[in-house]
Amino acid sequence: MSVAIARISGLTLSPAAWAVSTEVGQMLPSADCDMGTGWIIFATFLSAALAMAGVLISWRSHVSAVSRSARFISKVSVLFGITFAFALILQGAAALLLNPCAH
Repeated sequence: MSVAIARISGLTLSPAAWAVSTEVGQMLPSADCDMGTGWIIFATFLSAALAMAGVLISWRSHVSAVSRSARFISKVSVLFGITFAFALILQGAAALLLNPCAH
């Protein structure tokens, strides 16, 4: 992976994981209710793990960055990724607490 891509992975991977989790979260509750499974919880926390992976990749590129602008982009990417990972964790907590069969 190139350093430039690693630097912005928190800016790209985290929102993509959140978007996929949101779309899957719209489709899976009815299937979870019908089959009695917990796929929505698994999908949400998997997306949170992917978002944190983007954060860690950006953090590692921050440590090795030489220029100030590269460090700034890496720091913004880390903060952006942490924000989306936190939102995903909150979505997962809501999925744990709420019954998918309740409309």
